[in-house]
Parts: sequence; C-alpha cells; structure tokens
Amino acid sequence: MIKTTVAYFAVLVLLQSTLLIMTGYLAMRFCGRQKPVVQSVILCVTLLAILVCPLASLAAHHLGATSYALLPAWEINDVAVTDSTPATEVSSPRPTETGDSKGFPELQAPLEPIHLPQDSVMTGKVPAAGDISSIAADNATVSTIVIENQPTEFSLKALIAWSITLIWLSGTFVLLTKLLRAYWGMTRVVRNSLPAEAPLQNLCRETAERLGQRPPKVRLSPAVHAPCLTGIRKPLILLPVQKDLSDAVLRDIFLHELAHLARRDCLYFLLARLATAVLFFQPLVWWLSRRLEQLADDICDDYVIHYGSGRKHYANTLVDFAERLPASPMTPQTGLAIVSQRSALSRRVLRILDSTRVLTLRLPMKWVALILLLGVSATTSAALLVNARAEGSVEKEDARPQTDDVLAAAMKSQPAKQKQENENTGLHLRGNVVSPAGQPVPHASIGYVSTGWDQRQRIRLATTDARGIFNIMIPTTDPRYAALHNDSMLVALANGYGPVIESVYQFDATGEMRKSVLKKIDNFQYSPEQRNQIRQRVLNAKSTFQLVADDTPLTGRVVNIEGQPVPGAKVEVVRLKYSESGKLDEWEQATQKAGIDHFHLMPLLTGSLGNDVGGATLEYLPTVITDQDGRFTFQGLGDERLVRLLISGPGIAASEVYARTRPGNRIEVPKSVSGYSKENIVYHPCDFTHIAGPSVPVTGVVRDAKTGQPLSGVKLRSYHLTGRRVIHQSEGLTHTVTDDQGRYRLEGLPLGNNEIIFLPPPDQPYLLYQFKTELKAGSPAFQRDVGLVRGVWAEGRAFDKAIGEPVRGGRIDYAPLKGNPFAELIKESFGLLPNYFRLKEDGTYRIPVLPGPGVIAVLADDFRKYQRGRGAVNLIDTTQGINVLKTTPSALVAFNYHFLAEVNPAEDAESVQVDLPFDAGRTLKIKVVQQNGQPVSFGKYTGMLEDFPTWYRFTDGQLEIRGFRPDRPRRVQVFDPKSGQVSFYVIDEKDPRDLKITLEPGAEVTGRLVDEFGKPKANFMFSDVYESPAETPNFALLPPNPEQTSGGSAKHQTDTNGRFRIKGLVPGKKYRVYARELRQNSTAIHLGDLTGEKPLQPGEVRDLGDISIKRASKTE
Repeated sequence: MIKTTVAYFAVLVLLQSTLLIMTGYLAMRFCGRQKPVVQSVILCVTLLAILVCPLASLAAHHLGATSYALLPAWEINDVAVTDSTPATEVSSPRPTETGDSKGFPELQAPLEPIHLPQDSVMTGKVPAAGDISSIAADNATVSTIVIENQPTEFSLKALIAWSITLIWLSGTFVLLTKLLRAYWGMTRVVRNSLPAEAPLQNLCRETAERLGQRPPKVRLSPAVHAPCLTGIRKPLILLPVQKDLSDAVLRDIFLHELAHLARRDCLYFLLARLATAVLFFQPLVWWLSRRLEQLADDICDDYVIHYGSGRKHYANTLVDFAERLPASPMTPQTGLAIVSQRSALSRRVLRILDSTRVLTLRLPMKWVALILLLGVSATTSAALLVNARAEGSVEKEDARPQTDDVLAAAMKSQPAKQKQENENTGLHLRGNVVSPAGQPVPHASIGYVSTGWDQRQRIRLATTDARGIFNIMIPTTDPRYAALHNDSMLVALANGYGPVIESVYQFDATGEMRKSVLKKIDNFQYSPEQRNQIRQRVLNAKSTFQLVADDTPLTGRVVNIEGQPVPGAKVEVVRLKYSESGKLDEWEQATQKAGIDHFHLMPLLTGSLGNDVGGATLEYLPTVITDQDGRFTFQGLGDERLVRLLISGPGIAASEVYARTRPGNRIEVPKSVSGYSKENIVYHPCDFTHIAGPSVPVTGVVRDAKTGQPLSGVKLRSYHLTGRRVIHQSEGLTHTVTDDQGRYRLEGLPLGNNEIIFLPPPDQPYLLYQFKTELKAGSPAFQRDVGLVRGVWAEGRAFDKAIGEPVRGGRIDYAPLKGNPFAELIKESFGLLPNYFRLKEDGTYRIPVLPGPGVIAVLADDFRKYQRGRGAVNLIDTTQGINVLKTTPSALVAFNYHFLAEVNPAEDAESVQVDLPFDAGRTLKIKVVQQNGQPVSFGKYTGMLEDFPTWYRFTDGQLEIRGFRPDRPRRVQVFDPKSGQVSFYVIDEKDPRDLKITLEPGAEVTGRLVDEFGKPKANFMFSDVYESPAETPNFALLPPNPEQTSGGSAKHQTDTNGRFRIKGLVPGKKYRVYARELRQNSTAIHLGDLTGEKPLQPGEVRDLGDISIKRASKTE
C-alpha cells in the first residue's frame, strides 16, 4: 500500500519538522534574542535535524519498530482472532487515534494506552482506553476484538492518500527541476565569465588573509547584477562588469562574500532550498529558509562594519547595487549575492546604521558544540519518540518525565555555559571601594573615562555591593572592551566623598593588563632609574579605590564689574587635579619658590579628571547655577583638590577660574616664566568672589550659501578670544547651537577681537566657517548672518600599505590649492579646527572638501611610526618657507602631517574616494657603544625621523631609525648625558646593515650673552636654525640640556648674569644658533656658528667670552 505509506510518511515528516522547528524557534528566542550569530547556528542545526530526522525514523522502523505511533486510522492492520490472550503477552498493541473515536465499534475491554511523546515546552495528554498496569499485575486475560477493514468500491480515505502522495511527489519534482535548472544556468554563467585582473585578485587575497580564509577566484560576468559567491567545492566570487568600483567598495564586497564563505553559507543555502523543495507543504520550512538567509546577510554585514570602510559608505554601496537589480535576478536561487532582494534593503540599511548594536561575528566553539549536542538530542528524540515501539511501552512512559527533565536542564544550562564562556574570553574587572578610614563603601558607582580627545561621555559600569566589592564582565564583542584596553581610567564616586581615578589594569582579575603595561614600560625609552620607579609603582598598585573626604565644599559668588550679583550664571568644573599624597601642602610650598609658574606647578598634581583642552566639561564633574545673590556651592569634589572652573552666563564674559578645596589665601603665579604670556594665574581658596567682565552677545542666522535655506543643528564655538595667544586655550569656552530656523545667540565673548567658528552637522558636507568680530562696551548685540558653503564628501581609508592594517586614529585637515576657482567661496571664512575631523579606529574618514584641486592632510596619533610630509613633493610652494604647501587661504606645512594626498572632485559630485596608503618604510637598529666596546645603557639621539630634529631616548645600547630611504641620507646624533660622550653619524649606504656607533668625548662651550652696550641679557634661550641634513651634512644640532627631563628640543638659556654653558657638542662640527628672549612676542636673533673659525676638539672646554647681540642681525 504504497499510497498510504507515502501519505503517512508525509504526515510524519510534517509533524516531526513542526516539532523540530518550534523547538529551534524557542531555543533561538531563549538563547539568542539579540545575537544573530547564535540564532544562525541554532537554525542551521535545526535545518540539519529536519533533513536527518525522517531518515532516522525509517532506520528506527527497520531496526525493530513495528509501526508508527501516529499512523492514520485507515492504516491499522488486521489482527488474527483468538479466544483469549494474556495481557502481558500482547506484542502488537493497536494504536488508538487521538481525539474523537467516533466511528469505531464500542470496545468491550480496555486496551493498552498509546503514549505520545511530550515536548519539553508543550505537553499533550491522550486519553487512555484503560489502565494496563492493573491487568498486567493480575496476569488477567482479555477478549480480543477483531476490527476488520471492509473493502469498498470507493474509498474516500484511499483517495485522500493517493492525492497527498501525488501532490507531494509532483510538487517535489517541479521544485527540484527548477532548482537544478537554476544551478545549471549559473554553471553556464561561470563558464562564460572572465577572470578578474591581478589588482582585483590581489585585493581579494589581502581581504581573505585578514579573515584567515583561503582566497577564492574572482571572475567578471555581464550576466550578474550584484556581486555574489557561488560554488561549494570550488567557490568563486562573481562581479558585475563595472569600471567605477573603488577599492573601498570592492573591499566591502569581498568582506561580505568572504564572510559567507567562512560560514559555509553556500552549503546551508543549498540544503535549505532542497528542504523547501521536498517539504514545500510545510510553511515553517519556508520561514526557516528565509530567516537563515536574512541572518546570514546580517552577520556578513557585521563583518563589513567591523573590518570595512564604514557604516554609511557600506549602506550606500548596498543601495547602489539594489538599484541595478532586474525584476527577477538569478543570484537568489544560485548564489549568495551582496544584495538579492530590494524588499529587505531598508531593514538592512537601518540595521547597518545602528551604531548602538554590539557586533558578534563568531560564536565560541563551546557554544557551537552545546547547540550541536542539543540538536542531536532533539533529532534523536523526534525520530524515536514518534516511533512507538511495541515492547517496553510502559517503560517508556516511566522514562518520559526523566527525558523532559534532562531536556529542560539542558535548556537552562545554556545561559550558564554562555556566562562561563564570556568569563573566559572577556575582560574581568574586580575590586573594592573603601572610605578614607578603610571601611567598605556600598552603592559606589564605578565608571570609565577615556584619556583621549573627548571625555564628555559618562558611562557607569557597575555598583558596589554591601561589602564595597564590584565585579565587571566586559565581553570581547562589547565596544567598551577595546575602549578599556586603550589607556582608559576607572572612576569611583559615592555620595559624601570625592571622586578617585585609577588605571584599569589595577583591577584586571587575570593580571594580563598589568603584564602588558609592564611590557610597554620595558619598551619605552626611560632611563634605568625611571623605569625601575615606574615598574614598582605598577607592581604595587592595588585593586582598591580609597575615596577622599568631602568635608570642605567649594563656595563662591559671581559679580559683575559694578559689584552686582550675577544670578543664573553657570559654573562648570572642567578639570579636577590632586596630588599622589592626597594633600596640597607640597604644591602650595612650590608656589612660593622663585621662578615658578603655572606650567611647572601642574605636573606636581598627578591625579586628574577632566580635559584642559577647550571647555570640554566631563559629565562626571558637576555643574551648578548661581542663585539670586550670585552664590554657588559645590559638593562632591573632595578635600585637597585643585579645580578649574568655567564660569559663563548672559551678559558676562566666560572665564576660567582656579580654586582649591581647602582654606587658605589667594595665590598668584605667572602663567609662564618663559615670557610667552604675561598673564598671571590666580588660585583661589575654597571660598572666593569672581568678578566677571562684560560681554556683548553675537546673534544671526546660518543659511546655505547657495540656496538660502536656514540650517539647524550648527554648532558655534569660540575659537580665539581676545588676550589669548594660544588658540586652543579659547576653543569651546563659549558655545551654542542654531535652532530649527537657523538662528543663534552666542553669549560669553569678552570685549575686544574674537574669532568664532561654525561647525556644521556631521551628516552634512558643509565646510567649517570662521569669522572675526570686535565687541565694544555698551554696544548692542552684534549681528552676523552666515552662509555655509556646501562641499563634497571626501571619503576613504588610511592604512599601512605594508601590512594592510588601518591607521587607527589621527587628525585630518583639508585646504584648497591655489588656483582652485571654488576657493573664492571661502576666502574670507575658511575655518580649520584641529582634531575636529579624525580617522576612526578602522582607519576610515569623511571630511567635506570643495570641488576642484585641494589637499587632504593626515597626522596619525602614532606620530613616531611614520615619516612626516609623505606625498607632499608636488604640493610644496617653492616660493614660500620650507615645506609650505600651495594651499589657500590657510597655508598648510607638510611637516605637520604624515601623509598628504591631492583631491579633485567634480562640481556635481556627491562624494569622492581618496584612500591614504601610509608607508612606515624600513626600520634600522643601530648599536651604540662606548670606546671600550661596552653598550651605552641610556642616552638621547636625534635622527629617528627624517628631517625632524627631535631628541629621543634610547636604552640598552640600541637606537632605532624609522622610515629609512637609500636616496635620503640620515643624520644621527647621539649624546650620553651621564658621561658627556657624543657621536655624529650619517647613514648614506644603499643597504645599511650591522650599524654601530662608537661614542667619543664631547666638547663644551661657555660664554655670556650681552647687548651692544655690554649689559647681560638674561632669560634668553638658544635654539638651532633649521638645516636640512641633505643640504648641510656638517652641521650638528645643539644637544639637550642634561638637566632637561623631557624629550623634544634642546633647552639652554642664560642666567641672570647672561651666562650659559652647553655640554655635549660634537667635535669638528658646526652649529648655527639663534637666541630668543623668553617673553611674549620676542624676536629671534641669529648668532651664527658658536664654534667660530676653529673646530672644537674632543674633551675641549671653550670659553666664548661675551657674545654681543646686534639688533641689525635679527632674523625672522
């Protein structure tokens, strides 16, 4: 009876697949609600179970099952008639149809109950016809009722069985034929495609290496409209024949398709299509197939987000390919295309642009093994429990609850296993918080703050328990994992105490971060003494926050120049500093020393929270508003702290004020004794009065310069305020944002000349705008309407071309080149704000530029890794100063950047792609030894970077030269401050190897600097006149002062009698030097060669006598 057998088998498969898919769905909802990678693995296992389970049922049947438990009623076999049969000897119980038994003869004796399998989540009970256990116990006999199938000329049940069989076989044949034709068509497409050119193959290979995959072949075909991956045994990537695909777009394409390859999606999609062809009558299988495809695309999209060119750039790529799709694309049936359906595009784009999601690319193998184990258990259960064996049915009834318990326990164990896996792969921070007396502090808040450019964001990680203990688990997929490994700090806050900052490594439960810090210390160029001190500090650091008392509030009053209170003024804590000892005694004593200034006092306070650059107020630090009497009070800063306040409000000039959270007197010191600023800094005690200067507001409307449409969301910041020499000290002290109609009102600018910069919304390609304004006392609000120029997005990726890794973080600037006709649009308004546009961690960037020729310039955060000025050869203006570019209206200097690239977008372009390949060049190691051959343990040298005369430290008898080029000789100068020995070495070999520098005794000069009347000139600093090593190979640089603790330029200056002493000069070399007085707006005066006509000799100490400054010889 093949018709009924096939029909029954269809019903069996429908029931089994329903059970398995529902189990998979519930597991997916329970274990992976927000994790596509978890859902994908569960559904892949479910798909395999659906295909294997019917085969397992057939195998079980042939191994001894006499019939299927869910056999339809019309398939009951005839039973031989006997007078009586012991109940215990019944070997083939007749299955009872579930539900209504209407139509069957009335049973005269109880039959053995038929038990259906119970699902772990949903259970159902089938009423039993009797209780066999009591019969078996008494070994009673029962009468067997003969139920015969009466043959009829027309059987409705047989017709239904035949219909089911015919529909199933016909539908399967049609769908399998269609699928086979589709794959045959793809085979012809592949056969007729062309191999891709070598650059495409190389780009695919580089991308595959990043993912740890073997690169597939890349071929081009006009028959495909979107890139796709095809083939299981010999996979390859098919690209449409397009010439306008940039490297960034191609890299994103390869990342997506290679992610499919890494996940073996081609195999699973083929299995899914086979399942839908064979089980086309099961709607849940179609849902499973669609969901698998959707999850695969989502996970592959996450690969591109993680490794690719950026979210918006990738979303635009998908939209571009979706627009090219025909009505019936081939790829959804035969290949894994980057875009296969327009209907799913909007969901994918919204998901890609959602930056709040946590990316999970791979599932740990323990998770995969657990899901596979559960899948095998579910498949076996579905295959066996649906086959009710005749023998031992009672035993199965007894065992079924145990099976349910085991399955439930397995389901419950998954979160525990996931937690254990996260503990093994993530970051575990553990520590405690105590009071100043050492008592535990419950409910303390633990957060982290980056030490990078922006410290505004406040993120709480955990709260301490009743014992003051906290435990923080950060999985590797969490964005905070990378942030906490990137020089971040932890901050602890609690009511009634002042905040405390500590390094993350102190609380790493594994100790790996502490080892990493120690390794960095060993690799850094510290002196042996400094290195030992820092290592001991790291080793002794404890995983404890000890809060400070908050018994001394910071109070004050804000008044105007007429002595009237200023109500409603905002008082923000911009930065909080404290000493390692927790007291300000040593700091206050230092303020009384002669020659001390603000910049020498700040390093004495090592603890810090906040950001001195501009007016960036950290959210961990409080802000208060003055009352009607102009008074304010701060709580929670902690005792013995130095705070920097920003006071602003309507009608008053924004001001920075320093105050201490301890009683005392007003302390005033120069901002800089070097003379670059004549401003004095006042440090107030814990209660003070601030006199705010007057201010005039600036108002106006910001519009599109071309269309006149008002622009909302444009940020305004102070850029350079009157009386401040250094620009960045004014940035952001006052700020506002335009409203929906483009209107703005900027308060807090002081009287005088000020510069304001306009920062457009980050999603609009408007160029920065900057203007100057002069504010006068008593004048009305200054009105200035502004038109922002809309440009073109320049997008791309900065990467190390030798290793393919992104350049992680850096400043990026733009300026048009001279001759660009569009530069006239911004001639009077061009704004340049350092670090406003930056490289992301994946090396991608986006910056607005003008149509026409211009320059994109990048300064990487890792400023020692790459040479300066690369790519600037054809951009330098030879009529200007050294390395000045041909830019307008701002002149960029090539040596201020690592890499420069020309950009030239069309006027009607929306974006232009400019990738920035950095080249670190060749690194040389040079041994440095004394005359006796012993290595020099510590010293300083210049020449690490080409044409950049900075002094760096070296240790352990070896220094490093970076970015060496055979066509550019490298000047290396070495100075050992301890012994006074020196060396001067020029590397000019084509292939230098085994380099060694032997030091010799250095020379020394002394003298006195006087004016033309013989009067001593105090506080003059000596500096080198810049000379290119290629042009002046015999000129050396002034060595660093042995008393100088930091690197950088040499610092030698005259004392109060005009005298100076310079040690460590290289014998036989010349020095071109100028002197500049340490005061504001001083002039550099050229002194010529300090050595005179006669070269210095090793070990010589030469007195130069009086050196007269002649004003006629001053230089620019």
